[in-house]
Amino acid sequence: MSPESRDPFWSSLTAALFALLLFTVVSTGKALDAKGLGDDFWEKYDDITDWVSLRLKLTPEQEQKALPILEKSFELKLAILQDYGLKNGKMPRLTQMQKEEIDAKIIAARAATRAELVPILNAEQLEELKKIQLEFHQEFRRRLAEVEAVE
Repeated sequence: MSPESRDPFWSSLTAALFALLLFTVVSTGKALDAKGLGDDFWEKYDDITDWVSLRLKLTPEQEQKALPILEKSFELKLAILQDYGLKNGKMPRLTQMQKEEIDAKIIAARAATRAELVPILNAEQLEELKKIQLEFHQEFRRRLAEVEAVE
């Protein structure tokens, strides 16, 4: 999709999706670096809106309906993290119970998003969405585990 074909919605969605991705990258409080991200990380996630659309093989009609739901989901997840102290890309030290609470809330948000997308996506697209969500969540859990725990 060329930049000329995008309207202002694309930039706000890209910004919201990038904010969540940025949190995932810096959630341990470390500066952005390539450690543990793999060589293709930024190539794969450079334009996450297009990446999700292509990976789910969304039609233009589906994009109009699905992308706002995905944006809302990412904003909810970011709000959950902010409730637990995410500030300036850094998470404070958390208790194990807090980490479990965050994980459970993120899982619930993921499920709610899929439920909203059931009428929009076909079965194959829903399966691919589950894979995308699982990939993001596994990376999130890995980074959450790295956040130093409070005893």
